[in-house]
Amino acid sequence: MARGASALDHSCWSYHDHRAFVLHARAFLYAGLAAGERVWYVPGRRSSGVTGWLLDGAAAWPAGAVRVLDPEEVYPSTGVLDPVAQTAAYVAATEDAVAAGFRGLRVVADATAMVRTRPRLDAFVRYEYAIGRYMRTAPLRAVCVYDRTRLGERAVAELASVHRRTNDGDVSFQLYAGRTAAETVLTGEVDVASEDLFVTVLERADLRAAGGEVVVHAEELAFITHRCLLALQRHAERRSFTVVFRTSLPTVAAMVDLLGLNRIRVETA
Repeated sequence: MARGASALDHSCWSYHDHRAFVLHARAFLYAGLAAGERVWYVPGRRSSGVTGWLLDGAAAWPAGAVRVLDPEEVYPSTGVLDPVAQTAAYVAATEDAVAAGFRGLRVVADATAMVRTRPRLDAFVRYEYAIGRYMRTAPLRAVCVYDRTRLGERAVAELASVHRRTNDGDVSFQLYAGRTAAETVLTGEVDVASEDLFVTVLERADLRAAGGEVVVHAEELAFITHRCLLALQRHAERRSFTVVFRTSLPTVAAMVDLLGLNRIRVETA
């Protein structure tokens, strides 16, 4: 079951069973059409089941409401993706949809082919985090699709962790964008098994301080290890900012004091 924020804004759907994905994609895109949004489908290797349904029913919707795009129309076919340029492309597409009279843009995109190497995966995780910030306030909704059989568990976990919602029950925490570059949201449980993943995702988040501070909204965080707090301290030291860690967990303040983490200031929610 997908978890995270209630709004269907930015979710990661990884699959072994392509049939389950088709049902999810159909429901998501149909909801967009019913809400007056423009919908895009960017297929991966196995596109049957979604493409046919969209195209067969396109005549029932307003002109320009439905598009099935070749992946190369949306993502670069070679090289490493530029997160800033890719985010700007979706911003422009969303604004174009609104200018055309739609209430927004809704996308299902299979990006499996974009993350098959380490450099491309790193860049795409950075992009997923960045576009998530735009979605916090813009009328863009997306399901980002990844084939587990081609990528493996670790790659999928890195991608799933920076989305607000995921169907990946093996991912114990999510670190996704806040409304500004100086805010991030941490939910779930950062346990011993997920410490290495947390460090990797934290590096990809590209946090940028405002007034020397970065706010971590951890009000819904259920658990975090002391080693992850140490990693957060080191991250803040390298970037010369202070982390304002907002949480309802009394243990966090105790650990920060005990460890002498002078780059983390805990604010109890």
